[in-house]
Amino acid sequence: MAFGLSRRNLLRSAAGGMMALPLLSEVRGASAAASPFPKRLIICFSPNGTIPQSWLPTGSGASFTLAEIMSPLEAHKQDLIVVDNLTMSAALNSPGGDAHGLGIGCLLTGTEVLAGDQFAAGMGGPGSGWPGGISVDQVVADAVGKTTKFASLEYTTKRMVGNIWSRMSYRGPALPVTPMDSPADAFDRVFRSDLVDSTALARLQRQRKSILDNSIGELSTLSGKLSRVDRDKVEGHLAALRDIERRLDISGTGLGASCVTPPRSPLGSSKEPVYYLSNEKTEPENDLDIPDRHTAIRQMLVAAFSCDLTRVASVMLAPSRSPIAMSWLGIQDAHHLLSHNQDIARLVAINKFYAGEIAKIISDLKAIPEGAGTMFDNTLLVWCNELGLGWTHSHDHIPFMLAGSAGGYFKTGQLITAANGTAQNDLFISICQAMGLTNTTFGNPKYCKGPLPGLVA
Repeated sequence: MAFGLSRRNLLRSAAGGMMALPLLSEVRGASAAASPFPKRLIICFSPNGTIPQSWLPTGSGASFTLAEIMSPLEAHKQDLIVVDNLTMSAALNSPGGDAHGLGIGCLLTGTEVLAGDQFAAGMGGPGSGWPGGISVDQVVADAVGKTTKFASLEYTTKRMVGNIWSRMSYRGPALPVTPMDSPADAFDRVFRSDLVDSTALARLQRQRKSILDNSIGELSTLSGKLSRVDRDKVEGHLAALRDIERRLDISGTGLGASCVTPPRSPLGSSKEPVYYLSNEKTEPENDLDIPDRHTAIRQMLVAAFSCDLTRVASVMLAPSRSPIAMSWLGIQDAHHLLSHNQDIARLVAINKFYAGEIAKIISDLKAIPEGAGTMFDNTLLVWCNELGLGWTHSHDHIPFMLAGSAGGYFKTGQLITAANGTAQNDLFISICQAMGLTNTTFGNPKYCKGPLPGLVA
């Protein structure tokens, strides 16, 4: 390679996904610059379907108006991609199972649930086993989580022992990932200083500083040998690297200047609800702390990203078939019951509450500087549901919303209507590719057509 920049040193300078060199016209014949910051993925789930006429924006393409449910996200409208008309083909073709269990089991796996009787069907018919594949968050975590303390982090507000309705992530067939439901325990696991290997952190800091010093020195030498166009690209990249160096010096941990330990919530595990088929019981007094749990999860999630402890996380804002009663909204009945009773006004209020929680996560990410922008610029948030319309238990028109461009990969500020028969598998192919993977299929390949059209910037 010309200009004295060896291939080995170029690759070394890209270590950890932090220092990708802009593709120079004199070196590679390309013109796009890459972000020196890592990409991050968050998947958020809310349950029991939606109210299509109050969720789906009106208009098309970049000319759309958010409906009532999504109105709390208005300030972030240009950062959103709303995807309509996706079908959960794996759920429709599973050998049996409860509609909610099929929905949450197939949602992130794109693979049918396994045959069995471990989980009974709520409306009769054959039951099912666990899902039959790995979930998209874990596929991404395997690729981007090798250099962080945690490959991924999983949070939930309520968890039931060995229950398909309170699991969303899977390491493989019948291998559910147990999410953290106690904010106090989650804090201790992720942030307790006496559990952090300070020697390893110091070593990480030295390694990153060494890579930065080498990169800055070599790029500075290279800059004087390039055309004006390419020199401007290199200078911009050098500015970003120097910002990383400054953040390392400030933090003293190698984790970034924005790495601040969140407050430790005293909340333990939520009381396990009476939650099995005909025995379901509404207990509003056990749900009063749900907003506080959401706050604790959000603070820990954002802090874990800013400290580069993980780059992949999932959040179950409520379990599938949720029995939560949102008395803080003046709603004393369980969400699941209301979805069966077609109580549209209160269902809209519930889903609007969840949209507000998503908006808070986005705002918190935007409040953390990263280079010339914010941490949100390099993050992709996915908000999803296990059903389309709750009272029909439909597995088509599944509501999906993306927030963030994943470092400029996606074109935001648009409504996309997928072609009839498009499975959510195609959206996950696009998400994998946005995160730097090379997937051309996801889940069961027979449901895959390829990346979802219209997403890439």
